[in-house]
Amino acid sequence: MSRKDLFARYSQIYTKGKTREIIPEGAFVRQLSDLPTTGMDFGLFFNPKRGKEVQVYIGNPLPEVIGEEEGFFEGEDNTYLSRTLLEDFKAMKYIRAGFAAGKLLTTTSERIEFLKKCQRAIDVLARKARNVIHMDDFEPFRYDRCVKTLDDYLRKKLKFDDVATEAGKIPFIVASPEYVILDNDDIIVMDDQPIVEHGVFHFVGGIGYSFDKKVGAVNEERLFRVNKDLSDAGINQAYVDSMISRVTEDFQTQIHSIIFTEIWKKSKAKPVGVNVDGRLLIKTAESSDMWSGVFEVYVAEP
Repeated sequence: MSRKDLFARYSQIYTKGKTREIIPEGAFVRQLSDLPTTGMDFGLFFNPKRGKEVQVYIGNPLPEVIGEEEGFFEGEDNTYLSRTLLEDFKAMKYIRAGFAAGKLLTTTSERIEFLKKCQRAIDVLARKARNVIHMDDFEPFRYDRCVKTLDDYLRKKLKFDDVATEAGKIPFIVASPEYVILDNDDIIVMDDQPIVEHGVFHFVGGIGYSFDKKVGAVNEERLFRVNKDLSDAGINQAYVDSMISRVTEDFQTQIHSIIFTEIWKKSKAKPVGVNVDGRLLIKTAESSDMWSGVFEVYVAEP
């Protein structure tokens, strides 16, 4: 492919300049983007009748025990509330919303204010739940099917034996991402529990690459930035520069090795995005392939 043709492929990045933000795929996670959780950690617990409990969280993940029972709880250094949204519905044992105050609340006024904040968030969740049920569509709540651990995915989905599983994990161990998004909306997490952080990511640019077997993924000096003011989201140019600078050299090669690793030959679903450290989301442009293409760069608010 000539350099002119290669640049034409890279230039598609500009057509996405109007995209202000994206949210990792999954209908219910998309509904959490306007949840009033300021100052609180939030976890949404999905407990299916088959499979492991899944937690989608905002802030910091909540202890698993918070999703197991409904009520008001106090730990050594935190106060929690858990409320059931749905129970014994179709294939789901329950869906519970859990909240953490961020500290141990010792006065009555603090506890009352915490309960009021939780109730406002629960009201939003309940309204969204009614909309889903009234439309006779339970799929937005089936996040238990979307989030899988890497180990479970290799062993149960791809039917790998112990040796193949350990070999398949190597590119992921080296790159150490938070999760990988597949084109069927599955999210593969590296944690040993199926938990995933809710996130809103803003498109800030991309890097063109080609792959050389001797030196790995090579930056073709085609660096793209979106000329868009994201200061309202707390994203300035210095933050964007620091994030884009990470997607180079060894790091770029690591992302490349995840997206094009051999295990995907055994899977019907293919990777479309890699999340790193929760703040950086790297997606491949549509026309990208193993040998040349574009890594699109999205960042979360700092």
